[in-house]
Amino acid sequence: MEKVKLNFAHICDYASFGEGGKLNIVGIFKSINAVKFPVIHPQMFIVVNITVSTAGTYKEVIKLIKEDNEIEIMKPLEFNVTANKGNSELGVFGQISGVKFDEEGMYKFKVYVNDSLIKEIPLMVNKINQ
Repeated sequence: MEKVKLNFAHICDYASFGEGGKLNIVGIFKSINAVKFPVIHPQMFIVVNITVSTAGTYKEVIKLIKEDNEIEIMKPLEFNVTANKGNSELGVFGQISGVKFDEEGMYKFKVYVNDSLIKEIPLMVNKINQ
């Protein structure tokens, strides 16, 4: 039976692969501030890294939902990643542009691997006074 271990998952301003396949993560955050609503967040990245116990193809799905009503606020990100051997580390990152938040409150990124929820990453959207 396959086992999936979450190594890390972050919301950040930017992510890329650099020289030698190094993962660059810039500006990890857990909240967004807005003066008025609705607000459109211009760009963010979600980065997920897992270790799998068996070789094969794994489907990762990342959804962004409003916590109080479970409504999805963007089209889910979907990735198929392949491990050529057991105990392989697999990483994905997705760029998310132009997400509209209609109101303040708690949102969550839900990360699934092969239809199993492995992580919820909270994202607080705050109204601030200017």
